[in-house]
Amino acid sequence: MPSELSRRVEAKLNELVDEETKRKFGELNIVTEVSEMATGTVRIRFQPLSAYSPIAVNIGRDIKAAALSVDGVQTVTVECSGHMMDELVNKLVNQD
Repeated sequence: MPSELSRRVEAKLNELVDEETKRKFGELNIVTEVSEMATGTVRIRFQPLSAYSPIAVNIGRDIKAAALSVDGVQTVTVECSGHMMDELVNKLVNQD
């Protein structure tokens, strides 16, 4: 069962708008998982609309920023899957 914090983060992320389609992430099912790993620590998994999406890093950064804006969130790790360069996207999004 999702924690209260992960539910609030997911609600926030569902309101983000995709740059390409101008539709909300919640409609597009871009965010595939939000988990509270420890108190204040959240892991978010997402899948861009295309395996070749040129804005995957931007999406990941938007997700991270939105999650960090939720009260109670201290640390966020974002994981991209389904993109041809997942490893690079994850590295760029999660670097401090």
